[in-house]
Amino acid sequence: MDQIRDRLKDPESADFTDVFFSRSGGIPAACGYVNAKNSFGGYIGKQRFFTAGDSVPAILESDMPDFATIWNKFCQ
Repeated sequence: MDQIRDRLKDPESADFTDVFFSRSGGIPAACGYVNAKNSFGGYIGKQRFFTAGDSVPAILESDMPDFATIWNKFCQ
């Protein structure tokens, strides 16, 4: 969660939900949803995230157009 917070405009506003751990892709991964405030102070809406500790940087759904591929491989 710290890796995700570090990527947000307002880390203190991060609201994590439905966080779970998975090994479905062959590596231990944390998956879930985060909602946080943007530069204008409004919440951006829940978006998915994926991270596998220090070996794989945290990835937010908004980072990649094909995020669903990662989610389906590592978070199912």
